Amino acid sequence: MFVDRTSRLILRQLRLDQLMIVTSETRTGIVTTPTLHNQEPGGGSVGIRRRPGWFARLRKLIGPQLMVGLGIATAVVLGWTQAPDAHGQQATLTPTPLVRPGGRFEETDLLLLYSGSWTQMADQRASGGVYRRSSVQGSQVQLTFPGPNVKWITSRGPDRGIARVWVDNEDKGTFDLYSPGEEFGFSREWGGMNGETIHTIRVEVTGQRNGAAQNAYVDIDSFTIVGAYVAEPMRFENTDPTILYGGAWQVLPVNGASQASVHRINTSGATAQFNFNNGTVQWMTTKGPNRGIARILIDNKFYEVQDLYAPSEQAAQVFAYQSLGEGAHQIRIEVTGTRSGPATDSFVDIDAFIAPSANATPQPTATQTMTPTPSPSVTTTPTATFIPSATPTIPPAPPAMRDARYFFQTSYRIDYEPFWNYFNAMGAVDTFGYPISRTFQFLGCQTQFYQRQLMQQCGTNAVQTMNLLDPDLMPYNQINFSNFPSHDPAIAGSAPGPDTPGYGSAVLSHVQRVAPDVLQSASVNFFRTFVSTVPGTNMVTDPNFAALVNLQIWGFPTSGPMPDPNNRSFIYQRFQRGIMHFDGTNGSTRGILLADWFKTIITGRNLPVDLASQAQASRFRQQYCPGAPAWVCRPGELPATDLTFAFEAQ
Repeated sequence: MFVDRTSRLILRQLRLDQLMIVTSETRTGIVTTPTLHNQEPGGGSVGIRRRPGWFARLRKLIGPQLMVGLGIATAVVLGWTQAPDAHGQQATLTPTPLVRPGGRFEETDLLLLYSGSWTQMADQRASGGVYRRSSVQGSQVQLTFPGPNVKWITSRGPDRGIARVWVDNEDKGTFDLYSPGEEFGFSREWGGMNGETIHTIRVEVTGQRNGAAQNAYVDIDSFTIVGAYVAEPMRFENTDPTILYGGAWQVLPVNGASQASVHRINTSGATAQFNFNNGTVQWMTTKGPNRGIARILIDNKFYEVQDLYAPSEQAAQVFAYQSLGEGAHQIRIEVTGTRSGPATDSFVDIDAFIAPSANATPQPTATQTMTPTPSPSVTTTPTATFIPSATPTIPPAPPAMRDARYFFQTSYRIDYEPFWNYFNAMGAVDTFGYPISRTFQFLGCQTQFYQRQLMQQCGTNAVQTMNLLDPDLMPYNQINFSNFPSHDPAIAGSAPGPDTPGYGSAVLSHVQRVAPDVLQSASVNFFRTFVSTVPGTNMVTDPNFAALVNLQIWGFPTSGPMPDPNNRSFIYQRFQRGIMHFDGTNGSTRGILLADWFKTIITGRNLPVDLASQAQASRFRQQYCPGAPAWVCRPGELPATDLTFAFEAQ
């Protein structure tokens, strides 16, 4: 990678004979001192102390700008009503079975559970004329079915990548979908299963491609099941009496909606409640130019917000909520009366709910009495509810300049000069990944999210990366079906201290011993990745410098290498600041996109079920509330934080 003269100057002045790594047993969360800390329990911390004379010389040499890189409200009380149908008649309980002839599950089928980032595409060569695709590593789709066999229908082409498939959690290997020409209807089939039991198939986007491919897309066209009847969930239409409405909802005809009608309202505080059983529910709604923002509560606890704006009308939009546990549950859709910048109004639609079963005689849950308030109200309990005053409009998010600092891959720009300098000095995209947020205030510090790291500057202190694996941030071991090694206190505590003679060489020897390049004949290259992450470092000619600079990115190892128990081709190793991932299918070793997953915790968007379960008690979970003061759902848990527009594309 090209490193400009300024970056080289910054790096070369970071010599270990003038700077030293220090360790501390005192755990800190978000660092606000000039010492860089980054730690896990028992692992100490990694920091930098500057010698005053050297610091002054460097500041004079390159200037202060480059001294970076081192270092609830409505006017009425709403009543519960049972929904009349489109003709004003009282509806009866008539859940609709979801059936599809021929055993084919199209890509939009409600039984296909997607996670990650997927885009719907139109092409007459695809089954049904549409398909879904993704090139984002870790994106998955899963189908549960009974029957002896399953067939995945996809496509091949010049921009297709490599997919991995599991059937009943058994790794069936990777499949390279590259082809010089477009080929729709390409399929892979797995059979020989017990036709009387339930099975699952899961397709994952690896983000990898072979050398000839232009991109790493994986397409989902459809699945087919032969030889078994699929037990379907039931669809409860918007006029079904099991749905309890609070507020003056209107019933409107909508083309493309289930049963051709929806319930619609834009009144802040209006609600729709549905009681269901067995831990799975789906809300079917619409998106469009005049749609607003809805809040979703599960079992009376805030779950997420959904912005329903779209530039054109989109029917049959489905949001799925799964793994909620056995027994009775409740979903409640609350109308916030707010909208994002481009929207012309704040309407929310109820098209249907889909669940295995529901109570025929619903019992509404007691709700808070609502009284008028002149301004938005936010409580700070873990299940706080934000309901703003009448129909505030969220202004459009400020755009960004399209220049060398703007990344079209993620639609974010690195605006803040110290971050831009540090980003380039330490390896740019190869080290950090792309920016995935704007610059905003997070726990008192200027912060920007990147795919692998969170970059911060607290006051006038140096730019630094946050320790994402700290217990207060994201100390989790399973993310999106990947199983990572746990923190090992013995390994973390064996790192050399700063007073060790020949400290730089001792650091490199320790990391090389704990993080090998070869593991059971597999060239995992963990040590090589550690020592070569930041460009311009050389462990042979300057081991002290190489140790210091790369410790800023990774910290010390806090586990040994460990294969994923569900996929032996993947081997992981945990460090203080990241997790290395060796992919045996192509021999590559990269850092896991940890900050991407931390962003899903905060926003609730594309949050995997397993990560959501582990982060249930996290103070960061689903804190992103557009329209609330500072856009924070529970500000008492995130002091000195302003998320306004933080995760809105530039």
